[in-house]
Amino acid sequence: MSIQQLSIQRLRNLSQLDIQFGSGINLLYGLNASGKTSILESIHMLALGRSFRSLKLASVVAQNHTDCLLFAKVQNPQGVAVSLGMNRRLDGDHSIRLNGEKLSSIAELASLLPIQLIDPNTAGLIEAGPSVRRQYLDWGVYHHNASFFGLWKQAQRLLKQRNSALKCGTMNATVRASFDPGLVEVAEQLNTLRAAYLKLLEPVFFELLAGLVDLPDLKLGYYSGWSANRHYADVLEETLERDLQLGYTQRGPQRADIKLTLHGVNAVERLSRGQQKLVVVALKLAQGKLLSEAKGRKCIFLVDDLAAELDWPHRKEICQQLVNLDTQVFVTSVGPDELTDCWPQEVEVSMFHVKHGQVSQH
Repeated sequence: MSIQQLSIQRLRNLSQLDIQFGSGINLLYGLNASGKTSILESIHMLALGRSFRSLKLASVVAQNHTDCLLFAKVQNPQGVAVSLGMNRRLDGDHSIRLNGEKLSSIAELASLLPIQLIDPNTAGLIEAGPSVRRQYLDWGVYHHNASFFGLWKQAQRLLKQRNSALKCGTMNATVRASFDPGLVEVAEQLNTLRAAYLKLLEPVFFELLAGLVDLPDLKLGYYSGWSANRHYADVLEETLERDLQLGYTQRGPQRADIKLTLHGVNAVERLSRGQQKLVVVALKLAQGKLLSEAKGRKCIFLVDDLAAELDWPHRKEICQQLVNLDTQVFVTSVGPDELTDCWPQEVEVSMFHVKHGQVSQH
């Protein structure tokens, strides 16, 4: 999986760009605000339909314009080139096309272009709330098991119905029978898939982490969203009265989380900022490696400002691990020499200078 060509129009300070990328390491360098992170943002939008920098499309679309247009030629896992286009409009009339055919779901994009982002905010995976870690976990389960997305959608629908009934106070036996059994079934299935995936990921994560930082007492755990070793139907029964008071379902797959602990306490309380970043980098790299080993698919890595908060030995180790993954990487830096000695000598690095929203290849 690789992006061979990327065209960008009217996105932030990028009025019009057309770039040919290498299938391996692509280094984008330039001063701050030159547009290099916006190029990564464009790839992220093509893969997931959204920016990683802002929830508001108005801040992504170039000033005085009403839309942005993205296009890419992508080599799929079978080695066949496909065309992917996206038009995001401020009026909400968006369109996504694959080989000229309109796509109806962002999920189809995520399947076509598996993306992992490593940026200065990466440590937030540990510091943030459960929803961020759950999103990380579900990315892996989605790419690992074809049944996950359908189960996830069912769970969302059933939870919405249950919460609506809770708000109205209409939770008699007949009403509950219309969604509780179904919710229990899909919740247990989601729980099984998530737990199984994390079990596969764990040894890969700790192997990569050992090359970055010495944290032998770090533990990686899983919380299903309800009490361990309890049947979800019993949990729903026991929490019904409180759910009615609150107007929503307290326990369930929508509360699943990854638990990182060090010496028995929440890792965020013990790890330095630099250690947190290294742990999350290892988590992201592990997902890419597991996807390749288990499914034979390559994950594209977007690495923004790798030098931030990391010394040279850690930069070099991360670069080596990225090379070992044998996948396409887009990495940014302020200067062309910041990462020069980090890549193995035999590795060819495609260099792109970004200046005032324009790109020249070196």
